[in-house]
Amino acid sequence: MHELALCSVEHDGHAVLSGYVRTFEDGVLWAGFEGIVRGVAEGDVYLLRVLDDARGECVYQGEVARITADTVAFVGVELLSTLQKRAVARVAVHVEVQGFARLAAVPDGDAHEHGHEHDPDAGPAAGAVDAEADEVPFVFTVLDVSAHGMRMMSQTELPVGSEVRFVFPELSAAFWLQAVVVRAQPSRSGTHYGCRFVETSTRETDELFSYVLRTQGALRRQQKLA
Repeated sequence: MHELALCSVEHDGHAVLSGYVRTFEDGVLWAGFEGIVRGVAEGDVYLLRVLDDARGECVYQGEVARITADTVAFVGVELLSTLQKRAVARVAVHVEVQGFARLAAVPDGDAHEHGHEHDPDAGPAAGAVDAEADEVPFVFTVLDVSAHGMRMMSQTELPVGSEVRFVFPELSAAFWLQAVVVRAQPSRSGTHYGCRFVETSTRETDELFSYVLRTQGALRRQQKLA
């Protein structure tokens, strides 16, 4: 159980080691680490915080029974709590994506309320099409993502309520994702849009959550090596 899941070892509220679960069977958990093990002692009890793609965050307590150069064995490991972090787990990314949008109608005079201001002398706003039109192709950058939504940036004007359809290239499985724009915030580089995923299957939500945890782990490892 938990094989290769991210694992941190904590004592008195502070993380003393960060690694991964090698094996966990019959109350014995072997944790592996990239560097030489320091900061733990045999016979002492520690908290083990495991981030599992399927189970979320699991917090255990266990006693150190053996220490090698890059592994630690914990015995008598007991589960203290679990926290399903799908709703809150989010990771910052910078991924260029090509997708399609079906633009929502914006009543006259409501552009300012939706976070869009446009100079009437500057010509049509980027990406503006008739509300009755079909999907239009557009390019955007995903700035952060969770299992239930994302924040993106685009030069294309997307009124709140617009629908977006795309394939996220970072996922291990290729499938179409659908999202609805729920808020917009102009910036100098392009408008930032908050989007909520809709009509996602359980499998698709699992894929997104797994991606978030994998990317968070990779970022933490890069920070440790920096």
